[in-house]
Amino acid sequence: MKIREVLAAKGSQVETVVPEMRLDKVLKLLDERNIAAAVVVDKAKHPLGMIFDRLLIRLLSRRGADALKMTVGEVMLTPAPSCNAEMRVQQAMRIMTDDRVRHLVVMSDDGIAGIVSIGDLVKSRLTDADLESRVLRELALSKLAAE
Repeated sequence: MKIREVLAAKGSQVETVVPEMRLDKVLKLLDERNIAAAVVVDKAKHPLGMIFDRLLIRLLSRRGADALKMTVGEVMLTPAPSCNAEMRVQQAMRIMTDDRVRHLVVMSDDGIAGIVSIGDLVKSRLTDADLESRVLRELALSKLAAE
């Protein structure tokens, strides 16, 4: 399965923030949208980096409530971890594992095509495994019936 198929199933909505946004506003956005990551973009909507819930938790642990006065640009992960829509799910999972991230920005020639999470990719792999299991079961049953 390819990333474009995952996006087709889940949608391509991406929450974006600007580097000047304060972290207290980002935290509120993540909570309101029930998401764990946002893409940091410039004025032309080109991705500069990403901001994650885990990054915010780590920062709060180290700096306390004063961390919420910082801006996204001061703490974002840059460059944004990314993949393209034609990449296979297994390749994207490898990037996530190697880079220790849970989200990838999906890029196309036109810019940001979407975002995928590790949960999205695991779900697609489970769907693939379920389909493969059914096909193998049907093959085995048809072979038994033919004997």
